[in-house]
Amino acid sequence: IVNLLDGTHNRWFRPSDVAVAPDGSLIVADWYDPGVGGHGMGDVTRGRLFRVTTKAAEKFQVPSFKLDTVEGAVAALKSPNEEQRYLAWKKLEEIGSEAEPELHKLFHDTKSVPQHRARSLWLLAGHEWERINPGADKPNPHDLTLPECLIKALTDTDHNIRITAIRVARRLLQQAHPEMLREVVAKVVKDASPAVLREAAIALRFDGSNEAGIAWANFVRGIVVDDRWLTEALGIAADLSWDARYKSMSSQVSSMPSRDASIGQAELFWRSRNQNTAKHLPEILQETGDWGRTNALRLLRALQLLSNKYPAEVSAAALTIFLKVDAETALAATALLDRNAITSNPEAKTRLDSLLKPVVGKPEFVALVEKLNLTGFEKELLDFISANPNAPESVNAARLIAANRDGALRFLKHADAKAAKALIAALGRVSDRAAVAVMNQHFWPEKREDVRRGLIDALALSGEGGRAILKWQSEGKLPPQFKDQAALALSRSTDAGLRDQAARELPLPAAQGLANFPKLPELMKLKGDAAKGQAMFMQAGCVACHRVKGQFIDFGPDLTQIGAKLSQDGLFTAILYPSAAIEHSFVGQNVTTKEGQAVMGYVVSETDAELTLRMAGGASTTVKKVNIVKKEELKDSLMPPGLAGAIGPQGLADLVAWLQTLK
Repeated sequence: IVNLLDGTHNRWFRPSDVAVAPDGSLIVADWYDPGVGGHGMGDVTRGRLFRVTTKAAEKFQVPSFKLDTVEGAVAALKSPNEEQRYLAWKKLEEIGSEAEPELHKLFHDTKSVPQHRARSLWLLAGHEWERINPGADKPNPHDLTLPECLIKALTDTDHNIRITAIRVARRLLQQAHPEMLREVVAKVVKDASPAVLREAAIALRFDGSNEAGIAWANFVRGIVVDDRWLTEALGIAADLSWDARYKSMSSQVSSMPSRDASIGQAELFWRSRNQNTAKHLPEILQETGDWGRTNALRLLRALQLLSNKYPAEVSAAALTIFLKVDAETALAATALLDRNAITSNPEAKTRLDSLLKPVVGKPEFVALVEKLNLTGFEKELLDFISANPNAPESVNAARLIAANRDGALRFLKHADAKAAKALIAALGRVSDRAAVAVMNQHFWPEKREDVRRGLIDALALSGEGGRAILKWQSEGKLPPQFKDQAALALSRSTDAGLRDQAARELPLPAAQGLANFPKLPELMKLKGDAAKGQAMFMQAGCVACHRVKGQFIDFGPDLTQIGAKLSQDGLFTAILYPSAAIEHSFVGQNVTTKEGQAVMGYVVSETDAELTLRMAGGASTTVKKVNIVKKEELKDSLMPPGLAGAIGPQGLADLVAWLQTLK
């Protein structure tokens, strides 16, 4: 790859397509806009085209081809311009067999460009097929013969020509004459090029006959260890006939002379999608030594892909792996087990207890407690949150603690301030009803002011928590010393309805907004200080939603490379008017369930049965679709407006200056 153009000197350069002109130069389409994606565009009236060529060809000249002659059409077939090639192709098809001599000349010229030879082969094989096999498309053709050029191409010294020959054979034979296509495949089964073998294997995909299964098995016998691409090609070739292909594969593997020789076939077992695959994978894991240990997680992933179709077989295989293999693989296998599979099996329960000790305090521990619904580990979960307050797993740990309200309240009552604030921050990021209930109830007996301030900020992250604060205000219960903090926290809520309600019932002490704010041209003239901007990023609360280089909360877009994506004016605009151009994958959804729970966030996963939303704070929650009574798309961005008004023009300029350094 050679980079020909870049946008270093013009941040609006957005190349969107490239094509080859008739003279061989490149034409690059430039969208010409400050941003990519989202609902807003900075310039809807203009675009640009760049022509890239050599100095020798600076003047644009369209070559003149005489398409009314065979020689002229063959010359045009060599053009890098698709339109010229298409016109030449149609003309040569129209001419038919009279074009064969010139096409033969081009195809047999081994010094010619391989792409030119390949184009001639496509045409030539079609012409010859029709000429030597009249009526070949009829139901019962007799004495069919492969075109001579096709047979020759299958032994060409250039493997790309051999690949083209297989593709030509598929075009001519796949639907009407699969038996002849198998003959072509048989001619290359021992080809030295893995690329040719891949192409030939894929040619068998739509042939479900026993003969095709035997041909496929011949490929299996010759599979090379660690040839990942050949493994995938054989998988594609089998995926419409796995039952039959699997039997062929099993018989081939059983005849392998040594374990080392069968490791290549183990790769194919990993790729297979058959009911028996689940039964066989534990054996592979234990029998292939170093290969099995190195690829253990890949084998488990293969089981996971089978779990929907063959749940019983996968569960049995996962339990076998859990009991028999090394600790790391066994722990990973628990992702495929339910709680009963372990608790009902004394051997498995003993194994789990021994495996848990080394992972206490690690992310895997939280995942295990959640997956297997383990109880009695609240203290360990709290310790994890205290040690890893910003880790995504801390949110799940807090959710698990909140499920036991009395236990969570007991922890908050006796925990020191640091541990209490860490748990509260994590509970705020959970944002579900149980977490809000714990924080709401603990606020009143809590005597430490710094912990209570943490509760205010955490409650304001969710709609339900924020409305609890407003209820305190309406009932005259919100302590006066927390009103300004609560007003500011609610003004930054991702819930527009909550922000509006808070503006009426708990207004900010000083008006915040953009009424008297400098316009964009004046803002761009301000000299920003990147060092101060980094501090402003923390001060303004941007860390509550945006990750930078792996730090902070994963809710809004990751800003690690934002300086390479948006120009200076694009950054100013995105902060000043967050709802003007919402990125498609961050469009907010407001979901109400039958239980009356409101969940607000953006969709990160959706299946026929479930909807998973990422909520403010970075936590994700999954809602069963049968429980949804209302779902509406939010018109406004989940990023609250008014940030610029809170930090002022110079603070905004400093923030933008720092964001521009993130590349």
